[in-house]
Amino acid sequence: MNWIVSETEFDPTKLHHKETVFTIGNGYVGTRGAFEEGFPGAQPATLIHGIFDDVPVVYTELANCPDWLPIYIRVEDERFRLDQGTVLAYRRELDVQRGVLSRDVRWRSPAGHTLDLRFERFASLADEHVVAVRCTITAVEKPCAVTVQAGINGYPDNMGVLHWTWLDQGVDAPTAWLHTRTRHSGLTLEMAMRMAIKGDAAPVQPLDCHNCPALTTTFTAEPGQPVVIEKTVTIFTSRDIDEPVQAAREKLAALDDYTALRAAHEAAWAAVWENSDVLIEGDPVAQLAVRHSLFQILAAVPRHDDRVSISAKTLSGFGYRGQSSGTLKSSCCPSSRPRSPRWRATC
Repeated sequence: MNWIVSETEFDPTKLHHKETVFTIGNGYVGTRGAFEEGFPGAQPATLIHGIFDDVPVVYTELANCPDWLPIYIRVEDERFRLDQGTVLAYRRELDVQRGVLSRDVRWRSPAGHTLDLRFERFASLADEHVVAVRCTITAVEKPCAVTVQAGINGYPDNMGVLHWTWLDQGVDAPTAWLHTRTRHSGLTLEMAMRMAIKGDAAPVQPLDCHNCPALTTTFTAEPGQPVVIEKTVTIFTSRDIDEPVQAAREKLAALDDYTALRAAHEAAWAAVWENSDVLIEGDPVAQLAVRHSLFQILAAVPRHDDRVSISAKTLSGFGYRGQSSGTLKSSCCPSSRPRSPRWRATC
């Protein structure tokens, strides 16, 4: 119990705050809790330890990396978005025990088509270069044509500042990739993605938009018959390896399916919590608060890189520009210490 941070209503006035609360990470990359389909005024961010770039007049900052989240859904030519149509039911949960963020939405389009949508994402703790998102789409009342576009957005910004220059890209369904470089520090990054469909035989088509390579599919959603879209992404930078382009594509080609990747990810978090949990008796609110705080720290701890530290805002946003005043070695991570008994506190 007391492992789930949740919300049951979407409040646009708390958009940025909740993006921070629902941040996920694995010690290498952190991704804010922005929606896969986007929302006006949102601040999506994927931040990677050590990927800094210059800011005019000021100093360097963690560069917002290409966005791996986008999944755009059109229902009978109307785009799914929470500021249009009618939200009939909504729930978002961050399971800090398993490191999985999920969202369930029942949405009725302006034309009257009702869908159940479930989004689920994680940044693999078993393999820091892997992130994944799964979307399950189910028609509720009547059949409808659905188009799904999953891609990589190469135009991220830090509050209006653009840090990346496009180098190359490619789309060869069911995979796509983007190669880009920071404008001043000259660090290169490669993201490679694949798209898998379950529950429908619709083909995956390429969509080679400049700096936004994507894959798309169109199918008929039948009432009560879920169609699952699985998007798996690999990430490498020139800080990690001399040839990030080759590394990202080779790892993508060798990966297991989404279910196996999630199982390995959850097993890795289970091992971390064995050494890191703090038990508070008599106060469930405090128990959840402590576990959420621990999760955000553990999700930001660089386990395999002693050249970086945890910034004041961790990897959850642009505050303090990703700077820190000290260095936290990876040996400070609880998962790298000898096993010790859990801490226990009584209220």
